[in-house]
Amino acid sequence: MDLGLQGAKAVISGGTQGIGLAVAKALLGEGASVSIAARRKEGVDAAVEELSALGTAVGQVCDVSDYDATVAWMQNAAEALGGIDIVIHNATASGQPGPGTQSWTNNFNIDVLGMVGMSEGALPFLEQSDRAALVQIATITGIEHHDVPISPSYGAMKAASIRHMAQLAQQWGPKGIRANSVSPGPIFIEGGVWNAIKDNATALYERDRDFHPTKRMGSAEEVARVVTFLASPAASWVNGTNTRVDGAFTRGVDF
Repeated sequence: MDLGLQGAKAVISGGTQGIGLAVAKALLGEGASVSIAARRKEGVDAAVEELSALGTAVGQVCDVSDYDATVAWMQNAAEALGGIDIVIHNATASGQPGPGTQSWTNNFNIDVLGMVGMSEGALPFLEQSDRAALVQIATITGIEHHDVPISPSYGAMKAASIRHMAQLAQQWGPKGIRANSVSPGPIFIEGGVWNAIKDNATALYERDRDFHPTKRMGSAEEVARVVTFLASPAASWVNGTNTRVDGAFTRGVDF
């Protein structure tokens, strides 16, 4: 299947590692060009060097909790790439517990307002695209509670981000801009959250690993393939959805 991504221009937050980096590689493999951003320059530089072996990739240091900086990144990315067709918000404050309201503030500013800055900053360029798409990386924790040691702010703010995408699908659909969410289940990434849980809370890791019918966790590449499809013109009639990518970890049925 030709996904229709040849020559497409994509921006990806949190694009230096994990799911974000895997999405960048998948898009480059389909002939798109990418602009990635993260908060640490060394991470951005290393990822751009790796990605440039696959195609056109640029990067910028940007904290997406800063609205003005995020809008500026969209403008810089559009200038570097020649426009923007795809916006993928992957950056997250994760679910690290914090004192008082700090974790709530962090998740709101990054997981919710990060996409606000990206989408609003990219809007003038998306309106000029004939294959405009937004994809928010959410989580199954936003739709179903799980007994893991994370702050309740993580699931709550991810639920808000899913709702935001559904709303944009209605508001911006007439402009030809699609908006969808992808909710991964437990994804094992070297050096990531589940790697730390495996090392420090082995019983919890094995419990959740074995809760999957296949007795394994997913990979960043498996999530990236779904994100890439949803971002592509091949998914032209998919709009306003939240797609679970969890290997049947969740048990709910959406009807």
